[in-house]
Amino acid sequence: MNSENVMGLIFILLAIWQFNAFGKAFKEFRKHANRSTTVFSIYGFWSGLLYALIFLGFGIALMFNELTALLSGL
Repeated sequence: MNSENVMGLIFILLAIWQFNAFGKAFKEFRKHANRSTTVFSIYGFWSGLLYALIFLGFGIALMFNELTALLSGL
């Protein structure tokens, strides 16, 4: 197992953790939100989901060596 595969696995594990954190936080937000809740908290949730998708993309790309081939061509 080379270093790209290890980094890919780490990114995939980070993505799983981030998806889990997003799901838990969103459920709590829906349960406890009221009129005094700021609208900026929604942006925080969606940015967390975006980071999870980015981590997942990097992890999959590193596992299949797509990212290294792309970066070496630059």
